[in-house]
Amino acid sequence: MQRLTYETLKDCVKIKKYGEGAIITNPRVKKTAVIDANFLSDNVVYSPSNTVMTSFCKKIRWVTFASFLSNHVVFAQSTLVCQGVPTDIENTSIEELMEIPAFLSATQQATCANETANIVNIISNEQILNSGARDLIDVLQQVPGFTFGLNMSNEVNLGIRGIQADEGKMSVLVDGIMLTEQRFGTTAFGGHFPLEQIDHIEIIRGASSMKNGNFAEMGVINLITKNAKQAEGAALTTSYGRFERGEARKTISVAAGHTFDELEVSFSGKANESQRSDRIYTDAHQASIDMANNSQLDSLYGNLSLAYHDFKLRFLADEYHIESRDGFADAIMPANQLLKNTFNTYASNASYEHEFTPHFKANATFDFSRQSPWQRSTLYSNGKQTLDEKVLVDHYKSDAKATFMADSGSYLALGNSYQLDDYSHIVSDFKGTLPLFTDYVAYAEMVYKTPWVDFLAGGRFDAYGQFGTNLQPRFALTKQLDKFHYKLLYTHAFHVPTGGDYQMNIEFNQTNTLNHIIPALRPEKARNYEAEMGYRFSSHFDGVVNVFYTQIQHIFNYSFDSNFDDYYVNSAEQSTYGIESMLRYQHAWLGSVDVNYAFYHSVKNTAAAYYQVTNAQGDVLHAGMNLGFPTHKATLNHTFHLSENISFNHQLIYFSDRYGGDGVHYPSEWLYNTYLRYQNLPVKGAEVGLGLYDIFNTHWQYVQQFNGGHPALPAETRELMLRFSYKL
Repeated sequence: MQRLTYETLKDCVKIKKYGEGAIITNPRVKKTAVIDANFLSDNVVYSPSNTVMTSFCKKIRWVTFASFLSNHVVFAQSTLVCQGVPTDIENTSIEELMEIPAFLSATQQATCANETANIVNIISNEQILNSGARDLIDVLQQVPGFTFGLNMSNEVNLGIRGIQADEGKMSVLVDGIMLTEQRFGTTAFGGHFPLEQIDHIEIIRGASSMKNGNFAEMGVINLITKNAKQAEGAALTTSYGRFERGEARKTISVAAGHTFDELEVSFSGKANESQRSDRIYTDAHQASIDMANNSQLDSLYGNLSLAYHDFKLRFLADEYHIESRDGFADAIMPANQLLKNTFNTYASNASYEHEFTPHFKANATFDFSRQSPWQRSTLYSNGKQTLDEKVLVDHYKSDAKATFMADSGSYLALGNSYQLDDYSHIVSDFKGTLPLFTDYVAYAEMVYKTPWVDFLAGGRFDAYGQFGTNLQPRFALTKQLDKFHYKLLYTHAFHVPTGGDYQMNIEFNQTNTLNHIIPALRPEKARNYEAEMGYRFSSHFDGVVNVFYTQIQHIFNYSFDSNFDDYYVNSAEQSTYGIESMLRYQHAWLGSVDVNYAFYHSVKNTAAAYYQVTNAQGDVLHAGMNLGFPTHKATLNHTFHLSENISFNHQLIYFSDRYGGDGVHYPSEWLYNTYLRYQNLPVKGAEVGLGLYDIFNTHWQYVQQFNGGHPALPAETRELMLRFSYKL
């Protein structure tokens, strides 16, 4: 038997189950070929007869099926099973199969979500559009274990499984390019990341340092945009939203794609002006500011992709600006001043992948980015503006990998990489020069597939120029068994101090007037224990449940002295355990219903002074809770179709009570959002949507997830948003 390519099968547009195999039919020529059981079990398409297929599909090239699939798919069978699509599909085109994504972000080879060696979510473009999500916050609020909180100065960050995931514990990527800033490891949310023109979002809940490096101790979010074929033509989306007391947002996004013979070109871009809130913020001294039209969030984004045969090149620019008066800690800024923090990223990625034989391929990539994170300016009411701090971070990384593959799907991947971070202080109080931060990496990952279990073993060795060496292993047992799948996962992860962390402690020792000396930071080390089980009860109903235990040693703690001079210190340990579950029901006229639940509990928290719930006297009030996190979170997401082109979505999110600094209590809350979507207006390709958000006017607040002295920041009030899009 010989392997068929997608080129061979592109005219064979119908597929359905036939015994242990499948039948592919070409309705144009009314010819049929039988595909044997390997199509369903070994992830490749086989032909039992060259003669039959030669007369059936014309343009035959006998090479590995996987090499012709897009970036969003590797093996058709894996994506079918792992996305919960039954194998007895009828009237499903090969092109439609290609749209079901495999998971790219967790392992060295793309794997289906139910078998990948992490706890993961995949959120499709259609789910995002149906929900009417305004930005990435709306999407991630639906993910179990994710909670948003305040960092400082109107900057909102993310916590995962009861642990504050800022300071480099998680990362946000777009097409594999990191937008998390690499000075301190911060990811700023709110009117920031593009949504309208992406293909899908891959989310890892848990450690992923083995694949994703220093900023993946708690999770990874990878936004994957549409390639040239998916974005063929041009598309425009614009939206406008209003709070009760002012403008909420104005956005416009564009996308275009085209294939010129063998050159694929795609572009997506977005411009956004929005406000964090229209409510009143009160600081710790009872001084207040009105955030309406006074909490600006602006972003400008562009993403250009070129692909020619095995070579790919991408350029990305992301500019994000936050204006605020809420201040750094407990006091607002003077009435005549605004603080502006800028987070800019300009990046490029070049990659080359070549398949030498059906069983061996090699990859090489090079990444460069220049960031200017936390670029701080003061804006005065008289129009004057001062630049108070500007630091550039230049990041260089090269990676080379070889992969050996078997017909069964087993593989061995061997690779190494080298990266360098160069920090340039353009405007700064720092005295001196930071060293170059380097890291050499060697890694290996092996997957051995059997009928009952897929065994993954991997290891990563890092040699840092400033922080010594680190070795982290990874082991996983996973398998999809008809309607049932399971995962048993054990992962080491790490996070070394960034140049910003390194600089802050040196600067504190140079300038603090209390004559305190802060020791150098030690790298964080994490151990993750996870288990997942899932079952498809019927073609309409499936469920997944997972448990986790996360232990972080030498956890970083952001702190400051009585003069508000800030620094970082290590604490011995912070650990949490919990459970997360998801149920999905789909029905022809009832629509789709997703119900999620998450619970966490904090244990062995030696960083109590920084993260635990305490009163003003320092007494622990709730040993099992961490600042800013609800113990329980549940979500309901329901979409049903009123007609072929009209759908209605509503979402209900429940948060149990939370605590902030000094033991301030925030009672349990419900958020309720709705969105009406009308596709294919009288003009084909045009659609309009109308959303009403926070219908209960809950007055949700972003609570600081560490003891930083900043009161909770008001979030949005009830918002009405209108969206229009058109695709040529």
